[in-house]
Amino acid sequence: MVEYPDSYYAAFLKDGKKTYPVLMDDHECDVCIIGGGFSGISTAIECAKKGLKVILIEENLFGWGASGRNGGQIWNDVSWGIELIEKKYGIGLAQKMWGISQAAVNLIHERIAEFNIDCEIAHGGIHAATSSKKFREYITNADYKLKTFKYDKLTVLDKKEVDYEVGSQLYYGGILDKGAAHLHPLKYALGLVNAAECLNVQLYENSSVKVVNEYTNHIEVITNNGKVKAKKIAVCCNAYLKGLNIGIENKIMPCATYILCTEPLNNNLQKMILPNNYCVSDTNFDLNYYRLSSSKRMIFGGAVGYSLKIVEGLKRRTQKQLNKVYPQLQNLNIDYIWGGLIALTLNRVPDIGMKSDKIFYAHGFSGHGVAFTGIAGKILASNIFSGKTLELEAFERIKHKSFPGGRLFRMPLLVTISSMQKMMDIFNV
Repeated sequence: MVEYPDSYYAAFLKDGKKTYPVLMDDHECDVCIIGGGFSGISTAIECAKKGLKVILIEENLFGWGASGRNGGQIWNDVSWGIELIEKKYGIGLAQKMWGISQAAVNLIHERIAEFNIDCEIAHGGIHAATSSKKFREYITNADYKLKTFKYDKLTVLDKKEVDYEVGSQLYYGGILDKGAAHLHPLKYALGLVNAAECLNVQLYENSSVKVVNEYTNHIEVITNNGKVKAKKIAVCCNAYLKGLNIGIENKIMPCATYILCTEPLNNNLQKMILPNNYCVSDTNFDLNYYRLSSSKRMIFGGAVGYSLKIVEGLKRRTQKQLNKVYPQLQNLNIDYIWGGLIALTLNRVPDIGMKSDKIFYAHGFSGHGVAFTGIAGKILASNIFSGKTLELEAFERIKHKSFPGGRLFRMPLLVTISSMQKMMDIFNV
């Protein structure tokens, strides 16, 4: 029986989790969605709102993957940086992508209100600079976003200010983004599942897809125990594409990351650390990202491994990074530590598109998945229902190169890149 990893999120589900059946026998629908994380559930909700008959299939449990065990941070922009999109593709596409990223953040707040989801939402986030050079880049970027997109929610924090807001002396300065937020991701995911069920989406768990067959007039999705005949499908598996015969796996690189959660901070530590309850993301290549839970525990992640092996070394690296940022927390008990897979694209921009007029997909969220997965589902649903939209065309303009040499070569390639970037972090380059 599949269970959630032993995370803080799973341990503190107040009402537990509703179970859903295994897909059995033969079914027909307008849209079959493969993958029960944020992007798959979002696609299901939006398709159902359009009156389509929807079946959603999850290999494990809804919210089992990255959607239910991530850092819970909500940011706009893309990992690559919107200014790089402008340099390569022009201001028109940059403005379109910026608008999509803003809509992604807004959509989370809209759904929390619409479906009355209790997911411990809190507002505000800090980008913290690990070198004076990166701090100067932050200031330039904040000015760029204000002038180019009229984004006025960014405030520059000098070293003294960032020391106070973060509770660490590690950083050279930072940017406070009042448009950022953080939440309990598993509660949010399961709230979306409840919404999908209320919209009459047919939900199936523990149902691994083995084969996808495309025919002239329909798609056939075959699991161990059943089969779905659908007019169209949406593949929303992100880092868990292995084995699916869709032909899109080479556009992403799955990598492993760890998050730890401490015991609750005492009153004195609470006054010193993140006093305004902002989340934080810093500028290391393997960035540290952290926040306080509603119970005042430190939730801290960042160590990334490219071998797809969830190893003890990643746990040690994560705890070492926590101690570096917060030496005052090194005597706290680590109550939970868990790992999982995220998916990167080569250019760190999500890959959202269509393989044919019947097969749609979204993956490679590259660390910005909490926000972008939701809007990805909305984009997929619009294209499934009414044909290609301007939003999908925007993502298609950003060309995604395949990782060279297949899975075996992808790993050492990114290990080499990662090692070089870590050296740059060490020497504050």
